[in-house]
Amino acid sequence: MDKVLHFVGYALLGALFLRAFKTSRIKNNVKLMLILSVLLSSLYGISDEIHQYLIPYRDADLMDVLADTLGGIMGVYIYQAISSKISAG
Repeated sequence: MDKVLHFVGYALLGALFLRAFKTSRIKNNVKLMLILSVLLSSLYGISDEIHQYLIPYRDADLMDVLADTLGGIMGVYIYQAISSKISAG
């Protein structure tokens, strides 16, 4: 269940990054927006695991990083697919 929550949370984070980039200067560069959204959501997940490693009685987990990254990818993909359909028509 923990990995599902990581996946869903980071899917939402990835989608929110993409949504934010769609209002920025790079809004016309779709590939860059997609890459940055996935990259930033993944880096946030990595930084969260590093933070947990430094906290007593907490553990870092590479499987959490994997769930975070896959969630970010899926959230960006779904948000882009939905927004493309809406703008097309």
